[in-house]
Amino acid sequence: MKKGRGRFVIILLFAVAALAGLSAFWVPRYFEAAWFLEDVAAGPGDSTWKTLHKQPVRSAVTWTIDGRPGGGDLYTPAEAAKGRMVFVPGLIEEARTDPRVVAFAESLARAGFVTLVPQAAAFEDLRAGPSDIATISDAALWLDGADLGPAPKTAIGITALSYMAGPSIIAASRAPLAERIGFVFFIGGYYEATDVVRFVTTRKYRLKPGDPWQEQGPADYALWAFLKANALSLENGADRAALAAIAEARLKDGAADIAPLVAGLGPDGRAVYALIANRDPEKVEALIAALPAAMRARFDALDPSRQDLSGFKGEALLVHGKDDPLIASTESEKLAAALGGRAHLYLLEQVTHVEVNRPASMWDQLDLLFAGRRLLSYRE
Repeated sequence: MKKGRGRFVIILLFAVAALAGLSAFWVPRYFEAAWFLEDVAAGPGDSTWKTLHKQPVRSAVTWTIDGRPGGGDLYTPAEAAKGRMVFVPGLIEEARTDPRVVAFAESLARAGFVTLVPQAAAFEDLRAGPSDIATISDAALWLDGADLGPAPKTAIGITALSYMAGPSIIAASRAPLAERIGFVFFIGGYYEATDVVRFVTTRKYRLKPGDPWQEQGPADYALWAFLKANALSLENGADRAALAAIAEARLKDGAADIAPLVAGLGPDGRAVYALIANRDPEKVEALIAALPAAMRARFDALDPSRQDLSGFKGEALLVHGKDDPLIASTESEKLAAALGGRAHLYLLEQVTHVEVNRPASMWDQLDLLFAGRRLLSYRE
């Protein structure tokens, strides 16, 4: 939301309170949610929330869980802490220092969450992997057990964006973390890895088998970025280099001549490129089955639909834009269906992937307001 839109939401709260019959106790809580959302939209810029709450304290922390070393940045509220949160950004290079990540973590900390941004392998090669499941779990276990002064011992929460929602819900469903997670908050997340690949490559999606295919316009950046990241899974160095060169060429120039590079691919490289070049949604399963074993194993390990999520005992707050160009909103719908009554789904008309700062309709703003209020309620 733009700053002006955020102020409009605050004014709109009076009407919401009247229609919903909210008590005087609840009205300030919706104002708080509106100020929180305004601060998220403002990023590092000015906001009412920043005038109401002091700058959080950022510090580097390290831990070792079962022999696995880890580290990250801890954002401690300058005022009373009310909860604990692990924040896992999307696939962003050097995510911990990215201004957008820092600003979002500070917004969470101003809301009273002691917020931990762990260092994940995904931030180094821009692709999620099985090791990220352990990283998220270790970070949450450390945060749960850390002596952070008078912070209340509320259940741990996990906020994750985009492709990091998959490893996050898997981590939150497995022992020993499952019993300690009170909630997850995902923006632009996913449920079925095969359908994520289908959407990236063919732009087709649907809620369930048998439904007619829906289609979004091209998003070439997503296609070639996907190829560049997944080329790293190949054992053949020549194929790795050629696929990376293909991706780089098309990222720079959508009409670049890649025919010589394609012609020189080996069997594994050709299998990967066949998936990337395909535009028929019905062929995706067969093309994935033809991929090298290591790549298939990576997809399966990060596919929540192939994992046992019954261990997840908390609540799931899911926000997704219907015009998301990277992950179809049906993915959050399917995750909500899989989690049943534990999920609270907010589908927005005008939110592009994980960005919530472009102009939105009144109904989108209301949905964001209710989602923000629910998120803040988990501090209690």
